[in-house]
Amino acid sequence: MVAEIKGTGAQNVAAVDAGLRKVGGPSAVAPTETPKSSDVVTLTDLAARLQHLTDSVAQLPEVDKVRVAELKTAIESGDYRIDDAKIADKLTAFETQLGRGGQAG
Repeated sequence: MVAEIKGTGAQNVAAVDAGLRKVGGPSAVAPTETPKSSDVVTLTDLAARLQHLTDSVAQLPEVDKVRVAELKTAIESGDYRIDDAKIADKLTAFETQLGRGGQAG
């Protein structure tokens, strides 16, 4: 299906521009107030705790090297077993939680 767009010439742009002038043109935006040196930002208790948690998590290593070494050794030795029923249960629970908008059971 092909649709032809008509009326995009300079005369149409001029007509729209003239219409804007009749309405009053673009509205002027009032300048924002400049902050005073006495302005203070105060965090709520919750915000302060969230900031503390964020800082704490940022200091944790991205990879648990000890756990990685344990898993690597178990895989290489053939001792690592995959519990497919447990994985399926976890996936089902996750999908169910997603279906509820992230609300737990």
